[in-house]
Amino acid sequence: MHWQADNTATSFDTINTSPGEVLMLINQAINALGEAKDAVTTLEIEKRFNSTMKASALLDSIEEEMKADISENVRSSFMQTHLSLIANITRTNVKNDLESAKESIALMMSFRQIWVTLHPSLEEECFAWPLSSTQNHRRSGLHLA
Repeated sequence: MHWQADNTATSFDTINTSPGEVLMLINQAINALGEAKDAVTTLEIEKRFNSTMKASALLDSIEEEMKADISENVRSSFMQTHLSLIANITRTNVKNDLESAKESIALMMSFRQIWVTLHPSLEEECFAWPLSSTQNHRRSGLHLA
């Protein structure tokens, strides 16, 4: 499934995704995780829940795309990241755990870097990432490479 801005999902069968579109999904997941981290610090339970659910849906979308387009090694790496992220998202929601939220962002940032390394043509898109996103990561202590 593919996460849409209106909180609906559409099947990947109808979408022909590119590496750039996968990068967009990764960026959206990082942003959602950043929103969840912020909600943990401000004790906004509903915002935290909605942000982590959005991130989970985006992770599922990324996983679907990985099945179709990439090598087994990259897919395996993402699956390990995905499982760790689900555990961290659960701890973030259940325990309002700031460290789990930060670790989730770090994991996705690391996977983002792997994806960009695999697709050098995306290098420019790394620097075109919205300023608000980079500001969120500066607040979390993470910086784009």
